[in-house]
Amino acid sequence: MLKKVIRPLAAFTAIFLLCGFSKQEISVGQPSAEREAQNALPQSHDNLWAAFIKCKVHLDPKKYTYTIDYTPEVKAMEGKPFTISGFMLPLEAKIKFTHYLLSKRTPTCLFCPPGEPNEIVEVFSKKPVEWDDGIVTITGTMKFINDPETGLFFQMQNAERHQ
Repeated sequence: MLKKVIRPLAAFTAIFLLCGFSKQEISVGQPSAEREAQNALPQSHDNLWAAFIKCKVHLDPKKYTYTIDYTPEVKAMEGKPFTISGFMLPLEAKIKFTHYLLSKRTPTCLFCPPGEPNEIVEVFSKKPVEWDDGIVTITGTMKFINDPETGLFFQMQNAERHQ
């Protein structure tokens, strides 16, 4: 089971780091030109994304690792159910999958998550779900993962998709 989780995350991490970051650019998240272009695409306006975005993300330019400062509002969500809408980014090469990312922004590349690290939620579903290219709504339990190498900070467990 652990290998099934580690391999997709390792691949995601390598690709994520290559997609928007270079040694010359040490800002957190997408390059500004890419961000401007993506702002013209659809995105989820779920209020919870606004709360997540207030959590400050830091990049260590020497190690290329991330940390986050959770706001008190977001910290209070630990272990509690929450509902959020966004775009699915599968991490498993299957028709139906249980492990994926949910993003505030429209995905434009199969290998690069859109947006900032605080605009992504890692999701583990109770039951396999099919990919949908529109905005989906998901409910599950909040877990903080604070993974400095992948830049993943929010995780939803026992997730269920609303129809």
